Amino acid sequence: MGSFTPETIAFDSSEIDAVVREMKTLADRGDGLGWINVGPGLRDDQIDRLPASTVLGRWFSGRGPAVPMATWTPPREGQAGLVPTIGVEHGAGPKALDRLRDAGAPLPAGWRKVQDHAKHGIVAHPPPSASHADVLRWLLSACWALCPIEIEDHWLAEVHRPRA
Repeated sequence: MGSFTPETIAFDSSEIDAVVREMKTLADRGDGLGWINVGPGLRDDQIDRLPASTVLGRWFSGRGPAVPMATWTPPREGQAGLVPTIGVEHGAGPKALDRLRDAGAPLPAGWRKVQDHAKHGIVAHPPPSASHADVLRWLLSACWALCPIEIEDHWLAEVHRPRA
């Protein structure tokens, strides 16, 4: 695996253009390299309200991290359908897709569920027809709905580009 250059982009859900451009740039490469992690930008007082975790608790817990984090990876030429992979790590427990449906953020029609696991999170493949903006908006809504504390509309995207 090669090395990657990370860059962080702060944004809110009404101004996603910079992140969508990065998704397009990585997808246009066609090699499937790179990824983008997205999560809520938390203030110190919000971080203080999160449940404390211990090393032993993380090791034996059947749940993922308290603060949800979404990941988008671009498709690779040669893969059937050329679809990206999206994932959401969370601490909401089992059947998170049911929780998202009940919260008004169901997995969109035509998206293929790969897994919905309490500890390893949600993994899905949006169809090639899904726009980068629609994929990003769903990832934000999923993180928002699965976060155990109240958060604002402030997000951080960490873009990992392959080094030239």
